[in-house]
Amino acid sequence: MQRVVGLIALALVLFWIIDAPTSAANTVTSILAILASFAQSIVTFFSALV
Repeated sequence: MQRVVGLIALALVLFWIIDAPTSAANTVTSILAILASFAQSIVTFFSALV
C-alpha cells in the first residue's frame, strides 16, 4: 500500500513538472530558500550559545 501511494505521488509530481515546469521550479526554489533560512537560523542560534 505504501509503495502504491509513493508511486502515485511520484507520478503526480512528474506530471506537475511536465505540465507546469516554471511553476514547479519556482516552488522548489521557494522551498530551498526556506530551508536555507532555517539552516541559517540554527547556525545563528548555536553561534549565540558560545
